Amino acid sequence: MRSWTKWLGVTFVVLGIVFLLEDLNIVLFNWSLYVILTGIAFLLAFWLNKENLLFILPATVLIVYGLLFFYCQISGWQHIALLWPVLLVAPGLGFLLMYVRQTNRQLYLYPGAILSAFGLLFFLRKINYIKYWPVLLIIIGLVLIVRFYLQRDKETP
Repeated sequence: MRSWTKWLGVTFVVLGIVFLLEDLNIVLFNWSLYVILTGIAFLLAFWLNKENLLFILPATVLIVYGLLFFYCQISGWQHIALLWPVLLVAPGLGFLLMYVRQTNRQLYLYPGAILSAFGLLFFLRKINYIKYWPVLLIIIGLVLIVRFYLQRDKETP
């Protein structure tokens, strides 16, 4: 048998104990901790076998989302109106961590950078000091469009 079956068995035993303790009202857990624990389980699965690179993405997403949900449960769900860009940053961070682990795969870099950048841009929208930062986006977009047409004109004979 493979070693992952042993760890899957250990995971089931731990989850069974946790659920039983909660059902018997011995220990009460916050539901967001289950999301974090599931992310940690994915992270452990990756650490046990470094070839399971794809486990990094759900691990990162679940841990970050679990922390966000835990914070909102403690401080109030009205904060989600400000913190929702975390929902974009978390998978972006997961892709970036996959890229750091395997730098020859540009496939992970692009979605990670795009999702993280959009999440950070939406956070910037809430900062009153930088009211006209969207002008920078417009300029970057125009430069990319002009570059596209200039390169296309060079390629056509």
